[in-house]
Amino acid sequence: MFRYFGSKASTAPIVADATLGGYEGASIADAFGGLGNIGAEFKLRGCSVTACDLLRFPNAFQHVRLVCEELPSFSKVKKFLGINSFEGLSDYLNSRCEPDSWFVYEYSTIRRFFSGLNAASIAGAWCEIAYWIKLGLVDDNEIKFLTASLLNSMDTVANTAGTYYAYLKAWDRKAKKEFRFCWYNGLVEGPKGAALYGDALDSLSGSSFDVLYLDPPYNSRDYSRYYHLPETLARFKEVEIDSNSMSGQPAERSKTGDNVRAAMKLPYLSSLIRSVGWRRLVVQYAEGAYISLEDLAKELSRYGSMKVHEVSALGYQSKNGVRKQTHHVFIVDK
Repeated sequence: MFRYFGSKASTAPIVADATLGGYEGASIADAFGGLGNIGAEFKLRGCSVTACDLLRFPNAFQHVRLVCEELPSFSKVKKFLGINSFEGLSDYLNSRCEPDSWFVYEYSTIRRFFSGLNAASIAGAWCEIAYWIKLGLVDDNEIKFLTASLLNSMDTVANTAGTYYAYLKAWDRKAKKEFRFCWYNGLVEGPKGAALYGDALDSLSGSSFDVLYLDPPYNSRDYSRYYHLPETLARFKEVEIDSNSMSGQPAERSKTGDNVRAAMKLPYLSSLIRSVGWRRLVVQYAEGAYISLEDLAKELSRYGSMKVHEVSALGYQSKNGVRKQTHHVFIVDK
């Protein structure tokens, strides 16, 4: 599974247990959805989940996990290529190779994010998918499924410690493996939800849910910088790369950093809580993050009766090991 800052995979079952007492089968808003780990857990338990994210590529993962109810048919692409099977389609993508692509030059020749062979194979699959999109051969479900599959496959051979903010000086063992396009195994049983691309406050204001789940940014880290490469690929359009950037950031920088810096602060959370209709509010927050636990508890207690649970969590894993954290789960009922 694609490695991502803020993934709640280690705490999702425990948090879902605490959240859903008396709210089984609820409608849930996951305002800072990331790759959809907690949303997928809620969906598995019979909840209809609406998730948000500022970036395109997490939105693709969310869409597959929360919206898609079955494997897309890819009927137009199959007819266009004369392919009859799902496996035949992945084989076709694995046969594509673009050694002269901008992607190979920027992220293998100049910057060693991928070996030359892997970069050419990734570029081949990417160019083919972009061509299908241009011809109108794939619908939204199919585009999101292709995006998540390509990025998940790519991440397994990236010469990084996890993010794309920098590449490793020496070739990592996983970077020496051969890239293979594999379908993302992300379908989740449960009610169909929604995956919204945009700011949580803009996307959710005026809507009502049984449960509003908030897992806001813990600091000002700009995800668009750390994950610029998958975010660029998720656009399926060639972009100009900043030649002075060591990590190959796009020349036109993303503006999402401003949104992250706003969302990590208490006034933003308060506005979000007031602008969305809910019966139960759940806020998951880590010790030592930007907002003090005392200030957060004081603010949340204004909205109803509150209980607090402590959950042991695994932080982001790198070559230095796994950082353990304690998360506080605030549950407020009106």
